[in-house]
Amino acid sequence: MRITDIRALVGKPGSYRISVDDKPVGYVSADDIFELGLVINKEIENNSYSQLLVKVKYRSYYSDALRYVDRRLRTRAETERYLNNRGCEPDMTIDIISRLQRSGLIDEKKVAQAYVHDASIGRPKSRRELELKLKQKRIDTALIEEELSKANYDDGQALDQLIAKKSQLSAYTKNQPKLFRYLLSKGFSYEDIADRIGRPKFS
Repeated sequence: MRITDIRALVGKPGSYRISVDDKPVGYVSADDIFELGLVINKEIENNSYSQLLVKVKYRSYYSDALRYVDRRLRTRAETERYLNNRGCEPDMTIDIISRLQRSGLIDEKKVAQAYVHDASIGRPKSRRELELKLKQKRIDTALIEEELSKANYDDGQALDQLIAKKSQLSAYTKNQPKLFRYLLSKGFSYEDIADRIGRPKFS
């Protein structure tokens, strides 16, 4: 086997397409090229070719993960699940996630801050629901409590906002029991709801 082309990609700085025996194998980084000693017209042995395939696979999974975390803030658990679903090997997954964390592209503190912030301004949630959603993302409980405390998260304020929002909808305007059940399902306490809209009125 012989390296027949090493081509830099326009629009993808640092990525190079490698061809072996005139057939594209995939993309690697400049560091990979130097590490493997890849040179055009150089013969490549089976062992080196296998290492090249591993580098190509790593580069592909890393690029996928990079796009995934770039869309919005992600946790380590979400990124791990994403890579596993794409067939990435466990060792490779761990390495990619560690690399993204070192780069600050995976930051669970920022995820918790963003959720608390969104809930406090435009998407009201009870403290209980907020904690549950963040725990489902496998964010450390201590970190969740820290961010809620720092934000002085007010369950009562969130409840008031949600009542005001839902009370504008015809489905709830004339159906107090339905509104009550909805607010309960969102994690607010029975007494807090009753203090605001009264106890459920069943006909």
